[in-house]
Amino acid sequence: MTEIYPGESLNISYLSPYLKVLGSNYSNGVNFAIGGSKTLPRDVLFALHVQVQEFLFFKDRSLELINQGQETPIDAEGFQNALYTIDIGQNDINALLSNLPYDQVVAKFPPILAEIKYAVQILYDNGSRNFWIHGTGALGCLPQKLSIPRKNYSYLDQNGCLKTYNRAAVAFNAALGSLCDQLNVELKNATVVYTDLFAIKYDLVASHTKYGELIKVW
Repeated sequence: MTEIYPGESLNISYLSPYLKVLGSNYSNGVNFAIGGSKTLPRDVLFALHVQVQEFLFFKDRSLELINQGQETPIDAEGFQNALYTIDIGQNDINALLSNLPYDQVVAKFPPILAEIKYAVQILYDNGSRNFWIHGTGALGCLPQKLSIPRKNYSYLDQNGCLKTYNRAAVAFNAALGSLCDQLNVELKNATVVYTDLFAIKYDLVASHTKYGELIKVW
């Protein structure tokens, strides 16, 4: 869903999934995202590094076809000038919070961030220059989490969201934002933009009257 709304606001078509065999149109870009994917472990189907490898194959194949005289929706210049959006980490954090206390969850953020940095570096080494990195959303406000029966509600904040989950999301985003600042310094002629999706999505709950009626289910 994260990729849909910017596209709608720009009045462009949705990105075609890379694995969609029929009816794909890559003229506006390609979607390599897979629902439920994580950064780690790497041997999980369609982890982040697998998505990066799939992109590299797609790029190499596209340029190969151009060299053979065929037309493709994206040429070498298009790949270099494209905007590369990375939105991952939420599923990693969700899985950790299901089994570990907060402090141990935060201690496992560095390997996740390292995978994101590695993905950006690989893309950069292959000519990518424009990156848009998304922070994770308000995990503690997800209906999936709030629908789980609980004995009391002391761990909910004033807006009915799980404190620990949101606290972890904020901590992860702070580290991710710092990583993006670091990448902007290290990657010459690259632009890395970080967006805090937690603030945006939490505002939908905290200021729900601005957007419509909130129906409480707890």
